[in-house]
Amino acid sequence: MQSISGLIYDAAQPSVSAAGVKEPKAQRFEDEAPEQSLKPRRDEYIPEEKKEPGNNVERCTGSTDKVDREIEKLKREKQELEQRLNTETDEARIKDLKTKLAQVERELRQKDNDTYRRQHASYTFS
Repeated sequence: MQSISGLIYDAAQPSVSAAGVKEPKAQRFEDEAPEQSLKPRRDEYIPEEKKEPGNNVERCTGSTDKVDREIEKLKREKQELEQRLNTETDEARIKDLKTKLAQVERELRQKDNDTYRRQHASYTFS
């Protein structure tokens, strides 16, 4: 069955009409852009340029100087309290010095270890 215009509307249209005259073909997408292929487009892996080791690498350095100064200060304070305690004769002041000395010793036990140093270190990135 043919339409009034004489064209065959079928899934596959012949390039030659019934009268033997060539009809213009529909232009396909690949005719407009010949660099495009009929293959489906896929992601393509494009490797990055290899970087030389040591270039543009961030380095992290940690400093425990501040923590070490704090611990040294506590050690000096403990030593000073012990000296004052040994020379003190007043019972009320001895009790007060012992309380302060016990507090400084607790603080030293808490801070004078590697875990505390790592946690309270200052880090810089370069």
